Formats: sequence, C-alpha cells, structure tokens
Amino acid sequence: MTALPAGFSSSGEVRIDRRYRWAQASLEAGEAQEAREILEQTLKEAPFWAPAWKLYADALQRCGESEAARLAYEEAARLDPAGTLGAGLDLARLGARALDEAMSPGYVAALFDDYADRFDAHLTQVLHYRGPQAILAALRQTCAATGRELRFGNVLDLGCGTGLMGEAIRPFAGALAGVDISAGMIAKARARLTYDRLILGGLVETLGAEPAAGLDLVVAADVLVYMADLAPVFAAAAAALDRHGLFAFTLQSWADEAASAGYVLGPDNRFAHSADHIRSAAMAASLSVLHLEPVVTRQDAGRDVAGWVAVLGKLS
Repeated sequence: MTALPAGFSSSGEVRIDRRYRWAQASLEAGEAQEAREILEQTLKEAPFWAPAWKLYADALQRCGESEAARLAYEEAARLDPAGTLGAGLDLARLGARALDEAMSPGYVAALFDDYADRFDAHLTQVLHYRGPQAILAALRQTCAATGRELRFGNVLDLGCGTGLMGEAIRPFAGALAGVDISAGMIAKARARLTYDRLILGGLVETLGAEPAAGLDLVVAADVLVYMADLAPVFAAAAAALDRHGLFAFTLQSWADEAASAGYVLGPDNRFAHSADHIRSAAMAASLSVLHLEPVVTRQDAGRDVAGWVAVLGKLS
C-alpha cells in the first residue's frame, strides 16, 4: 500500500480515508483524471479536509489545469495553516508564492518526524549519504591551510537529525550541541548519546539565542537545502561565532546563470544554491569563504546529486 504523505491527517471517517487512498493510488498509476473524479466526490463530503484539497490540486496539475490547481493549493494552504502538507511549495512552483515563503517550518518538521524511524538506513544505504565526511574533510583542509588544530571548544550542529554529523565531529569537539525542528529526530539523536545538549527549534532562532561570539564551530550537513535565501542563517551564524570560529556546511548546487535569485526550488522539494549566492550572502554577513568546492553528498534515484561543501570564517 502506498505510504501516506508526511503531514497527513485523517478525515475522521474510515470510508472517506479509503477513498483518499484510492485516489492516491490512481494518481501514482498515472490515472490523473480518475484521481480527480474520486477527489471531487470526496470533497463534496469533506469540504474542509486539507489533505484531499492538496491531492486534488496535484491531480489537477497532472491534468494540465494549472489555474484550477493553484486555487486548490490555495485552499489546501488555507485549511493547513501550519503548512505541514507543503502546499506552499507547489504554489511557489506556480509562481503564486515567493520562494522565501514556500518552505514552512511545519512542513519540514512533519517530513522528518515521519522519516525519523527509517532515516539512517535510507540515507546511508539507499541515498549513499556522505555529507558529514565531506564537511570533516573540508575542515581538515581549511585547518591545515590556516595552520590551526582540528579542535573546537563549543560546537553547534544545525539540523542535527539523528546525529550522523554529531557522531563525525564528536572527536574534535569539546562541548557539542544539536538543534532540529523535528521532535522525532531529536529523540533519535538523544538515544545516540553523542550530544551534550539538544534543542528542539529552528536554526536561526537557536543561533540567535546562543551567547554572542560563543561558538567555535557551526556545522550544517544537508539542512540548508530547506532554506531559500541563505542570508538570515549566515548572519545569525556570524553573530554566534567567535572571531576565529568556522561555519561548515553542505548544499545542493545550481548553475549561477540558471538561478537569477541565486537559488531554485527543485522537484525534490529542496533548494539548490549558486556559488555566487553563497559568496554574496557570506560577504553580507562579514564572513569570508575559506573553502568552497563541488561535492556529491548523496544520490537520488541512483544518480549523484551535485552539491557544494563550504567553510566560512569571520572576516578580520
């Protein structure tokens, strides 16, 4: 049986929920018109059920009816104010919502709460994820080039997930904290016994709550792909970093000339960023780019996903 989407909530009636699954299976089988008809019947009985509006919009989009789809996505978004179903992302693709407003915290939290139990196995065995290794290698190169020891007193792991990045950086950290927006991920990270401190919350908000200039290293493995404009998180990291502190992270990459804003929303519901955007956001935050190189940190459908690994430092 097809898995229900992250953020799904029941209509309250088994019969209507079953009809949703029927429509979902039809859509995935390429029968968009059939799915549309099923959902039109469903919405007559459950007109305030956001998941049905979201799936109905998906079916309309597959039928080539973009304007009708936009209206249905708008209704799904209205009925799902936390944004857990991700209708904002679809609206952004249709040009009906700004990219900076497309990715809601509710969507990311729901996505990773749903993913938490299978996260490690899927990431490492199916997607061949190697973000932590890429960040650690970039930090080694940066420290060697600047003549500093690969050792950091206070470290904050942004979007720590289950703790894969924390496990990699732990031998080189004094005090290690992790933050994630997903309660499910925080629970998994806590069970790993890697972190000295774990925080449930957003990245920018958590950085803002840290003592000024109190961090020696901030790491973000495969998390900034859920942010459009990097300027806010760069500015927050700069304020939290010691004058010799470093900020190391991975991103998905996009050709500079193909993204006028410096970033694009991909079909995988993740943002890809240009090198120019990384450099301009770093400069605006008074950070220098110490290391920036292309890297592959994961696969998708068996293909390498192009990315960046970067290390930033405070400008003298």
